[in-house]
Amino acid sequence: METKTGNRTDGRGDDRLTLAVLTAVMDAAGYEDAGEFDTCLYDAIDPDALDSLFHRRTVDGRVEFSWAGYEIRVHSDGRVSVFDA
Repeated sequence: METKTGNRTDGRGDDRLTLAVLTAVMDAAGYEDAGEFDTCLYDAIDPDALDSLFHRRTVDGRVEFSWAGYEIRVHSDGRVSVFDA
């Protein structure tokens, strides 16, 4: 299974990658609420570091990590790909 979010903003001008990751994994898992996760995102990756990792000028880059039974790829252009682990 792969879920992709098309852009890094949520329409309110918020460009935190952690929100894009959370939304993509919630969609893949079929969760309505973030409280349904058994672990928190911080157990897998530092959310502040992820949010500051890529700047809008970053041309090419990607970070990969596992969380909540999924393999997650965060691309420098804001795309988030989620795969079953």
